[in-house]
Amino acid sequence: MDASEGPGSAWNEAEADGEQPIQMWALPPFSASDAFVASEAELGAWFDNLDRVVAYVRDEEKHAESLRATLHGELLGLLLTHRRHQQEIVDEEPVRAADSFTRAMIDKASAQEEPLAAALAADKQAMAAVQAVFDEARRDAAPLVSRYAAAAARFADYRATEAAETAAYAALSAEASRSGVEGLDGAEQAVLAAAREASRAPSELAAEIMTLSAELQALAVSFAEALAPHREVLATHGAVVPDMTSGALRSLGAMLGYAQRRVARSDATATALLGGIALRRQALRVLQGDEGAREAIARSRSERASERFREVARARAAALSAAPPVSEKLGLPLLAARYGELLALVQMRPLCEAAGASWREAGCAELRARFDAAEAELRTELPRKIAAGLSALREKGMAAAALDAAQARLDAGDVKGAAIAYDAAVRGAEGT
Repeated sequence: MDASEGPGSAWNEAEADGEQPIQMWALPPFSASDAFVASEAELGAWFDNLDRVVAYVRDEEKHAESLRATLHGELLGLLLTHRRHQQEIVDEEPVRAADSFTRAMIDKASAQEEPLAAALAADKQAMAAVQAVFDEARRDAAPLVSRYAAAAARFADYRATEAAETAAYAALSAEASRSGVEGLDGAEQAVLAAAREASRAPSELAAEIMTLSAELQALAVSFAEALAPHREVLATHGAVVPDMTSGALRSLGAMLGYAQRRVARSDATATALLGGIALRRQALRVLQGDEGAREAIARSRSERASERFREVARARAAALSAAPPVSEKLGLPLLAARYGELLALVQMRPLCEAAGASWREAGCAELRARFDAAEAELRTELPRKIAAGLSALREKGMAAAALDAAQARLDAGDVKGAAIAYDAAVRGAEGT
């Protein structure tokens, strides 16, 4: 390439077309070797170009193999060719006109050979240091590899016991369902023992996994810190830094997640069984009691149910007494939640009109006066408010598509869908 473009252009072109190492040289700006013997300017120009080429490979690209190829390849051939030609001239002419060229050429070769040797030695030393880091990391990782294999084998054994654990809980449940009051204590203790055993193995495995994961993470950090000073050398040689821990860490994380989920399932199963045993014990004791005790228990349960129903009725009545919430910016009512409250109240009407509603009577007394008003609001008042809100949004210039969708639902008698679409349109108009 033309010398004015610089060695970087030639390097990029060679790198795009082939593989490293890349050999660089500079052609002399003359056609005949004897044409520049008497011209120091011609000689100096060529030497300058040689310096630029060698300096670029050595200092810019910092590629030792390419520097070796450059100094021992075509460039050396050019120098030797001109040296031989000049020796012929020296032998033929009494005037030793080529002395200055010969001395300059020898000096140039000597000056470049020393940096090459130094660069190669430094590169070899740097790679030796990198190899030492790799070797030390492998030595540190060796015991962790053995422990990981042991943990994986232990996890496989634990996972194989899942079916047996489930079957054991099923057997305990069946046994408890057949037990009398005297046998329920033993069933309860058996469930507790099964739960403890189901948690023991995964607890030990989880502790081992977490300890091993922490040590692997520490190894990865120390390895990265040891390699940090050698990143440039690795990049120069295109070396890939090995990942020695991430795969094992992902695997350990999956093992730990399985163990934790299985323990949670076991605890939930045991809790449900213990709750069932408690209910069976209570039921059996009631059956063993006299008629008066059973009636007292039934009366107590009826009173508790009546009070809970009354609390629910009061909460619904209070919610309907309050006005619907309004939007922050436009001040328009939001009606989807209101529709749900009204519908829930209307659906309770048959409960309060049924013949067997005695235990619900206290709560129904709170609601009977509101049933007719709630049905009327559902049929007429709520649709009217939705239609008025849609008109207000149209006047404010909101896009018609969302409003038309809400209006279509309203026209079809889908008050719930219309209320939801209307609320969405209001929030959209406010950007919330």
